Amino acid sequence: MARATIRDVARLAGVSDGTVSNTLNRPHLVNPETRDRVRQAMATAGYVPNAAARALRVGRTRTIGLVVLDFGNPFFTDVATGAEQAATDAGADLALSGTGTGRHDREDRLLRHLAERRLDGLIITPNTVDHPLLATIEQRGTPVVVLAREVPGRRHSAVRSDDRLGGELAARHLLDHGHRHLAFVGWRRDERYDGAARTVAAAGAALDWIDAGDAGITGGLTAGAALTALAPESRPTAVFCANDLIAAGLVQRITRAGLRIPGDVAVVGFDDTELASAACAVELTSVHQPAAEIGRAAVRIILDEMTGPGRARQDIVFVPRLTVRESTAGQDGRGIRPAAASSPAS
Repeated sequence: MARATIRDVARLAGVSDGTVSNTLNRPHLVNPETRDRVRQAMATAGYVPNAAARALRVGRTRTIGLVVLDFGNPFFTDVATGAEQAATDAGADLALSGTGTGRHDREDRLLRHLAERRLDGLIITPNTVDHPLLATIEQRGTPVVVLAREVPGRRHSAVRSDDRLGGELAARHLLDHGHRHLAFVGWRRDERYDGAARTVAAAGAALDWIDAGDAGITGGLTAGAALTALAPESRPTAVFCANDLIAAGLVQRITRAGLRIPGDVAVVGFDDTELASAACAVELTSVHQPAAEIGRAAVRIILDEMTGPGRARQDIVFVPRLTVRESTAGQDGRGIRPAAASSPAS
């Protein structure tokens, strides 16, 4: 049996060959009803696109790379879910990789490999936003979008939450509950720390730095051990963690030491993942950022830059909000506030 061609599909769907080609390569240019009709015709005719030949012909693979620090972090899993949905809707594939927080050697090897591959775009949460290979990849014609990082000078397009505002929201919430001795737990002094530090300083309160060592639950356990080893009179009464994984480890260590949350130590996380609401020993107050929408927005930028090379770089910033739960408000719910809707700004 002869292999079905684009012309066979076009005839069956009652459209032009160009419409079939657009459905395959630029589906966002085809109205949904026509796109569905063409895809049904492909299924009926048994048409199988030759991806390798199409890549050579149009110079594209319809493959977008997504590189994140840690797929063990539910935030990045949710980002990948949103990105995959957007890529699938556009007829593209998503190639997933992880580098590891602070693993500069692994990141270097992966970026060298990706620089040699035929990718239509790269979405990445880099350990450092000024990594020289990111510029090299863009110079070779592959759009780069930096995820969850602020990029000074817009050297690359970026999609992120306003982390400084998130830090301010967490610190203000704790200050409003009467805490005057706070601590930030993280693995680096980033925008989240800056926002919290600025807010605490303006209130004339104290903010300690506790080094978690890494961005995972192990880091939270390490920080929790350091916190519980302090004498009660010198121990912070409230802690803001750089992410929910660290907060979960911290909560585990604190409760094992016999301290009450929030009675002895109030805890705030960041990301507002499912871990915060359903999988932590104490339901966790957390700064919410819309992970899936961040992933979708990153893919949309890649698609824009694929179809319009030379476009101005974009910086899409989502507004975080605070979700208040038991770890700061207590079981009676005191202090709970209505959450504002998340919205992007650029």
